[in-house]
Amino acid sequence: MRALGYDVRERPFEFSAFPGQLATPLIGAAAAIVIGLAARWGAEGRRTAPLILLALGSVALYASGSWLARRGVLHAPLMRQLGVNLEATRPGEQPGLWLCAHLDSKWQRVSTLVRTVGLAFLLFGYVIRLGLSVVAAGGGRAPFLLWGIAAIVTLVGAIPVVLSTVGLSSPGALDNASGVVTVMAAVRRLGQFAGVGILITDAEELGLAGARAWSREAAPATVLNCDGVDDNGGVRVMFSGRRPDELLGAVERAGRATGVRHVTGRLTPGILTDSVAFSDAGHRSVTFARGTVRSLIRVHTSRDDLAHLRGTGIAETAELMAATVLEMRERR
Repeated sequence: MRALGYDVRERPFEFSAFPGQLATPLIGAAAAIVIGLAARWGAEGRRTAPLILLALGSVALYASGSWLARRGVLHAPLMRQLGVNLEATRPGEQPGLWLCAHLDSKWQRVSTLVRTVGLAFLLFGYVIRLGLSVVAAGGGRAPFLLWGIAAIVTLVGAIPVVLSTVGLSSPGALDNASGVVTVMAAVRRLGQFAGVGILITDAEELGLAGARAWSREAAPATVLNCDGVDDNGGVRVMFSGRRPDELLGAVERAGRATGVRHVTGRLTPGILTDSVAFSDAGHRSVTFARGTVRSLIRVHTSRDDLAHLRGTGIAETAELMAATVLEMRERR
């Protein structure tokens, strides 16, 4: 970054590794217990107890999960660690537009795809139980078989979620060395273009800690994040929270100008990127990614290495990111 004419600063921050390392398996286990107990009570013929338990359990799990994700990662007293973000700007500039990628990687016993499917099954099991509980509270009696099916679905979903503990055995080639390289390639394409900063976040894999730490101090900005660029598949531009229409419009114009085909849409439930933290803090942000279902099978496993990644998708994704920057600046 210095060779490209940027001043580079380290931005250290403290955070809690508890949400990123243990919150998902613990909340998954708690959800399975709540749903399982509701199923048992429903099978025993209790009328209102299953519905009350599901309602109170849902509120408690949602409140605790939301607090851990948005505030606990920076303020929880457990498992405190030190992280360092890298921030690069042209001398004398205070950019309102940033290119971002996270530097860290993680390993889990299950891949991102398996964990996401597990979350979907867990939610499906909850919906089934909720429907059966409403029937029971209304005086009806659901067949025991349905309660049993709901229990099996919940168990199938809970297993991969509970196993989503974090380790260090993934090389992190796709997630997210490829994103860092793509950001640097986009910066090179922009040349001496002014008004653009570079942000390399730390501890994204531990609750988006670096992005949340940066967001609480940064002035309102637009952040183009890059998270995972595989050789195969199409470019996806994803967002969370309120739809950033102006930013997505710039992406569409950039796609037409460059001929880079892409799709836009919301982030897949169960998948987190730094743009979630940026959007939560009021910044406009999208995440650029490229890949297929096979990419999600590799991510967070020991197979996420250079033996499975050539980097052939980086140039096209970087071209779209750089063109989006130009489109954003031209409309100002």
